[in-house]
Amino acid sequence: IMEDKEDTPEEISCLSVKEIKNLARPEFRANPEKFYPTETLSKLGFSRNECPKCNNFYWRASEERDTCGDSNCVGKYTFINNGFLEEGKEMTYADAWKGFERSLTNAKVPCKSIPRYPIVARWRNDVDFTAAGIYCFQPYCVTGELDPPANPLIQPQFCARFNDLDNIGLTGRHYSGFTMLGIQVFNYPNDYKFFKDECIEFNYNWLTEELKIPKEEITFVEDVWAGGGNLGPSIEYFVRGLEIGNMVFMQYKTFPDGSREELKIKVIDTGIGLERIPWLMNGNATSYMIVFKNAFEWLSERLQVAPDMDVWEKFGPYSSQLDVDEAEDIDKTWQQIADVVGKDLEEVRESIAPVKDMYIVLDHTRTVMITIIDGSLPSNVGGGGNVRNILRRVFAVLQKNGWWEKIGEMKGLLELFEYHKKDLEGIFGEFKEYKSFDEIIEVEYDRWSNTDEAMQANLKKLLKKKKNQLTLDDWDLCMSSYGIPADTISKISGLEIPTNLYYFIADKKERLTKAAPVILYDTSHLEETKNLYYQNHHLYEFEANINDVFLNVQEHNRQNIVILSQSAFYPTSGGQLHDTGELFIGGDKYEVKNIEKVGKSVLHFIEPDLPGDKQDYIGKDVKCVIDHKRRNQLRSNHTGTHIVFASCRKILGPHVWQNGAKKTLDMAHLDITHYKSLTKEQELAIENEANRIICASANINKYMMSKSDAEKEFGFNLYQGGIVPGNELRIVNIEGVDTEACCGTHCDNTSEVGWIKMINSRRISDGIVRLYYIANEKAMEVMNRETILLQDLCKLWGIDQPQIFPTAKRFFEDYKKLNAQTNKQDGQILGLQMKVVLDGAADRLMIDSDHSNPRIYFSNIGQYASEVKEKGKSVIFIGPTFIFGLFSSKDVIDLKELEELLKETNPDGYEMKKTEKISFKVKGQKKPTQTKDILQISIPGIKFDKEVLQKYFTEKEFSIL
Repeated sequence: IMEDKEDTPEEISCLSVKEIKNLARPEFRANPEKFYPTETLSKLGFSRNECPKCNNFYWRASEERDTCGDSNCVGKYTFINNGFLEEGKEMTYADAWKGFERSLTNAKVPCKSIPRYPIVARWRNDVDFTAAGIYCFQPYCVTGELDPPANPLIQPQFCARFNDLDNIGLTGRHYSGFTMLGIQVFNYPNDYKFFKDECIEFNYNWLTEELKIPKEEITFVEDVWAGGGNLGPSIEYFVRGLEIGNMVFMQYKTFPDGSREELKIKVIDTGIGLERIPWLMNGNATSYMIVFKNAFEWLSERLQVAPDMDVWEKFGPYSSQLDVDEAEDIDKTWQQIADVVGKDLEEVRESIAPVKDMYIVLDHTRTVMITIIDGSLPSNVGGGGNVRNILRRVFAVLQKNGWWEKIGEMKGLLELFEYHKKDLEGIFGEFKEYKSFDEIIEVEYDRWSNTDEAMQANLKKLLKKKKNQLTLDDWDLCMSSYGIPADTISKISGLEIPTNLYYFIADKKERLTKAAPVILYDTSHLEETKNLYYQNHHLYEFEANINDVFLNVQEHNRQNIVILSQSAFYPTSGGQLHDTGELFIGGDKYEVKNIEKVGKSVLHFIEPDLPGDKQDYIGKDVKCVIDHKRRNQLRSNHTGTHIVFASCRKILGPHVWQNGAKKTLDMAHLDITHYKSLTKEQELAIENEANRIICASANINKYMMSKSDAEKEFGFNLYQGGIVPGNELRIVNIEGVDTEACCGTHCDNTSEVGWIKMINSRRISDGIVRLYYIANEKAMEVMNRETILLQDLCKLWGIDQPQIFPTAKRFFEDYKKLNAQTNKQDGQILGLQMKVVLDGAADRLMIDSDHSNPRIYFSNIGQYASEVKEKGKSVIFIGPTFIFGLFSSKDVIDLKELEELLKETNPDGYEMKKTEKISFKVKGQKKPTQTKDILQISIPGIKFDKEVLQKYFTEKEFSIL
């Protein structure tokens, strides 16, 4: 099957978020009245000061707050064992959310509470996961192309960030997956809600009225925020050394080089780490104890690991200083903490280490659970690489500590995920059954346990080249390209995993962005081409006027692009190929070869070119005819894709998402997310299910629907084909089967697809399986060919169809027996030839071979290597398309000279395999016999002039046998 090249956006280098922020920071600091709500902060009783430690400007209500309040400036967390609740009371993870929801939905300008979005950001093409609440609404709500689901709104959004993995389990505030409490407000030019002043007030009220935190404990810090292509001033707020939240006021759109432009729509994005709120209010030694309450208690009991609270309560306040990204000397910091705890450094580390590892297991398993349930898979591709990294890190931690058996092996690990669900139910509600989840985890464990030998060979080769020293780039290469987890690299190399490895990998990814597509034709001045193929997809003839004529910039400015006032021609989009047909202009016929949509205009590429001045054509009447047969086949293939996808989800499980598709005239393919190759039985089951759907004659409804209503009714499963801008979606609903947002042409009933024939499937990358299939007339053609093939076999063998398999099996078994006899005879003939070589008078012999490849020599000649070396003999076998040689030493032949000779007849190159060490194991022998300082060469798949080659070797004193 010929492969097609998928159109994917090019990746380009860009400034990191930190670099973009640093460009804006000086201007923001110098103009606080312009960028920050200084007047409201003053009214609330706060005054502006410069922090003597970090030099950031902050606002305080008490002179006792002599720093900005960040733990790095305070020196520690001061809320541990010093929370804000009355004795005997406790705030749970869910309580913290409910209190926030209560405060903001009753604010002066009430915010509507909405449920979380999936963590897998399928509505965006620039990120894999939601790393902040605002990711759910970028870019289209921010640009005004799409209305938000509510305005203003609050949301408990589960987010993933993989740049802080080195800190998890220690600092108390770092997680790979966490719940961000968001306040999002979209202020349109004609619809203002509230901005900086009200936002400060509402957050202040939540802190002081709902949580009952005295205002003197609060500091507000001026900062700059950037992310997702936007930038603006921000205000972080701290209580007793802990950052509670960050109020971001998005005012600018940023570009990869750091430049920016003003946004017409001013957006508030407040992000608050929910995990921190019960930690602060309860004053626990670390947040992990309260956040993972049920999971922590279960895992601690299983592993018989409990925190030494005397150590943790002393360690907890200073754990804030162990951020590997910020600590100048991490070892020195550890020593200072040990001094405060009053114990030996190693004793403190040994007390902390197992509990830290347990927290890593808790954090990583929760993130893995949410990402898989929301539609990601562990893999080496894209965001799946992050999921695989943390899942394999769990396996490694469990193995390192001897916990795999204690937890109950795989059964126990799967039970842990159920406790995570209990901890999250109070916020997200009950989790639905996810039937393929357990197998996904089991498959990944098996792969981790049996790291591919080829991958390990790549690592060992790299270690040899680098003299057993690996840079951070080398670690990244081994993890992302070779698919080897960090713990396995460490085990094989004997090197410690770098403390900042995961931060480095995340930062490196951040510096790449997808380039904007190149727009070749400007159609902004033209009226929109009226779309006729949605109104009536059975319309094959229509009339229109010419709006404009363009020169084809990709084909030497040919005058062959026509833009019409209306068109029923379908342009290439959504993985479906374009229509073709004919245009009749002034009595002349033109073939329509390609259709593209640019902006709101449809471009028709025609042959031959239009002669004369383009102005002569503008406004002219055109008669248009669409190729009916092509349209019908493409339409069937497209509807077939939806049917096959629905069948895959039913047969394989809910983890299946579309990862790409293409519908051409001769073949269609669908790429799905799946964790291993499909079996032939699964392919057949998918084909059978697809044809049951066709036979059920389900109606296919196509209609426009507001995006917000569609998402509420159908969820984010709508977006199988990727992002869809705008406030309206075209819905394609196969009744009782599948509902997607889709712009393609479709049948009116599944029966019109006719039949679906699965051709084959294969893994095209880790976690992605491609299914090839055909529908309608093309399916009939393939099935007819298969029927004819079966009939021809029956006629050839003189049998009935049920006898084909047993007859073919008998033929194959006879062939294997004959092949074995042939191989045995070939070995005997080679033995006789080598006897002549070894016992004859000539030291160098050239033998003509009639074998099609050198396999027989690879398999057998090693047994003669020792005697060849000892007797100083050499032999060359020349086959129809190969050369195989065994020489007593490397000095017998000049390989460079031979290579130059072969280049003349092989200009595209060839491969020469050579070795100076040969091993051969005789049956019954424990260890193979090795012969060193000998030369064996093999040059397969080459062209040569036999007479020229024989002459060359004859000149090198080789005799012809």
